[in-house]
Amino acid sequence: MDQKATPFKGIKDIFYQTRVLMGREYTLKRFASEILGGRVEAVMLSYIEKGKRFPTEALVRRLAQVRREMPETLLVFLWRDRMLYAFSRELHKAIKGEDQASIKGLEQAEVAALISRAIAALPDDGTWIPLTRWQADLNRSILSLGANRPSGLLTTVMDILKTQGLIEEAEGKVRRLGGHYIAESPDEKHALAVEFCGIFTKGLLGKVVLKEQKTYLRNHYLQIPEDQIAAFYQKLNAAVNQLTTEFASEEGEAGKFLNVLITSSPS
Repeated sequence: MDQKATPFKGIKDIFYQTRVLMGREYTLKRFASEILGGRVEAVMLSYIEKGKRFPTEALVRRLAQVRREMPETLLVFLWRDRMLYAFSRELHKAIKGEDQASIKGLEQAEVAALISRAIAALPDDGTWIPLTRWQADLNRSILSLGANRPSGLLTTVMDILKTQGLIEEAEGKVRRLGGHYIAESPDEKHALAVEFCGIFTKGLLGKVVLKEQKTYLRNHYLQIPEDQIAAFYQKLNAAVNQLTTEFASEEGEAGKFLNVLITSSPS
C-alpha cells in the first residue's frame, strides 16, 4: 500500500489512511476488532488517529502485517513522533519556562513545514504566478495531512508569509519576495525548531533503520579563524543555493521532495 509523502506525516496518519483506504464500512469499532484483532479499543484508536495518544509498538507491528510491510517501515514514524514529543516538551520549557507536554507542538511543526513548501512552490526569481495555482498546490499539501488536520491552515500560512514580507499578492497573482522564514514569536520559534528536529530525526532513522532509503547523512569537523566564520557561512549558503537551483525539477515534473537540513555550530 503506497502512501503519498506528506509535509509532516506521523504514525497517526498511517493508522487513519490505512483504515480509510480499506473502505467506508470499516468504522473505528470494526477496524479495531476485525483488522487489528481487538488489540486496541475503538476509543483509543480514535485518540491515536487524532494524534492524542501514541500506539504501542505491538499495535504498529500488527498494522504492518495488515499493510504487508516490514515493521520497521512503520515503527520509524512512531519513534520519530515520540522523539519529537519529548523534544517539543523540553523546548517549550526552554523557550517559555513552562512544563507543557504538547502534541500540539507536532501540529505547529506542520504549519512550519507548510510554510517551507509554500515558499518552495514560488519561482526563485520573483516571477508572478496565478494565485489560484499556488493556493491549489498548497491545498494539496494541506489535504495530505489527513482529516484531523488543524482548520484554517491556508489562511494561517498566507498571513505569516505576508506579515514577514516573504510574498506579494496583487491582481490575482502572487510572487516571492524572500526565501527564508524567520521565526519571531515564541510559538513560531517552537514550531520551526520542531520542524527542524523532525527533518533530522527522519533522516537519522532513515539512515540507521531504513537502509534502502536514499538518505544522505554526513558530519564534518573543521577549525577556522573566528573572523572567517561569517564568510564560511556565506559560501556554504551560496553552494547550497547553487545545488538547489541546478537539481530542482520544474513544476509538474516527477520527482521526490527532499528535506535538506544544514547546521553548523561553533564550539
